[in-house]
Amino acid sequence: MTMLYLTGIILSSFLLLLLLLKKDKSRADYILSTWMAIMTLHQLTNYLEFSKIAYQYPHLLGIGFALPLLHGIMLHFYVADLTGTQKWTLRYILPHFIPFVLLILLAIPFYSLSAEGKKEVFLQQGAGYEWYSVTQLLTILASGLGCVILSLRKIQTGQKILNQNPKHQKHLQWVKHLSIGLAIIWILVIFFNDQVIFGGVTVLVCAIGILGINQVPVFVGNFMPDPSTPAPTSSLPRYAKSGLSASQSDALFEQLTQLMKTQGVYKNPELSLGELAELLSVHPNSLSQVINEKTEKNFYQYINQLRVEAFLQVAALPHKQHYSLLALAFECGFNSKSTFNKYFKKLTGETPSTFFLSLKQA
Repeated sequence: MTMLYLTGIILSSFLLLLLLLKKDKSRADYILSTWMAIMTLHQLTNYLEFSKIAYQYPHLLGIGFALPLLHGIMLHFYVADLTGTQKWTLRYILPHFIPFVLLILLAIPFYSLSAEGKKEVFLQQGAGYEWYSVTQLLTILASGLGCVILSLRKIQTGQKILNQNPKHQKHLQWVKHLSIGLAIIWILVIFFNDQVIFGGVTVLVCAIGILGINQVPVFVGNFMPDPSTPAPTSSLPRYAKSGLSASQSDALFEQLTQLMKTQGVYKNPELSLGELAELLSVHPNSLSQVINEKTEKNFYQYINQLRVEAFLQVAALPHKQHYSLLALAFECGFNSKSTFNKYFKKLTGETPSTFFLSLKQA
């Protein structure tokens, strides 16, 4: 059992380290980092109790009373940020921590005990504090299962919003499995002892690491590449002579414009020059040259400008007001917050938040 505890602690510490070393971290990465730190601390406190090390330093006993509540909260925050279905305000964030603070306040009588008093309570299996154990269990289960249910609902909403983005769909599927795994942990809490529960936690940490690295690069690199960095589409020189006459060039650009208006292919976050050229039945070099000549932009600049223009239209719709700006940006084809901000500012001269704030104040 000792090895199982240590395995969980080492794995969660390793995943935390990977997240901290990750470049260009998003808010979701910081939330997941916090969660991994909490998971490491929670497993460590239980290992110290299981191994009796904490009995040598009794003031370590009980420091993990309220920690289980934070797992559901961190999952919910992580899902909310990934799906872009929630606006981040203190009014939204703070109420989640009420049960956590409540459990700490209720534990003050225990924390006020002497070192020997704390040790005696644990040796007597919580004698005199049975009321706290029941309150703790009910609060943890209600909060934990509630956060899992809310997370699954947000994932379902996010899958509908981001149904054209396969990378986000894959990432949300991973988080869905993570949510179900956490729900299983709460079920274990009802029926089994700490050894079985933390055995399940170790398995969950292993799953987080394996699926997070293999399915989507959660812990290394960004799972949302910046599409402003073009990928090579052909072994031919990028601006090889296309051989198009002026009339052919005009006709191709008109065909391209109509395709964008009628089918909105720019909303495909994976769209490449080669794929677009295939839709228009032309060589990628010809299409690239026409875009450059007619718009004075390269392929990625042209596509991202269309996405920003579509975003401005969508964001003005009354029935879209409850969605976050990032969720609407994903809907319009962006798959990176940094790329969205970059092109939005390039087109409007302001960041998205500043732009919409000025509109509200006008």
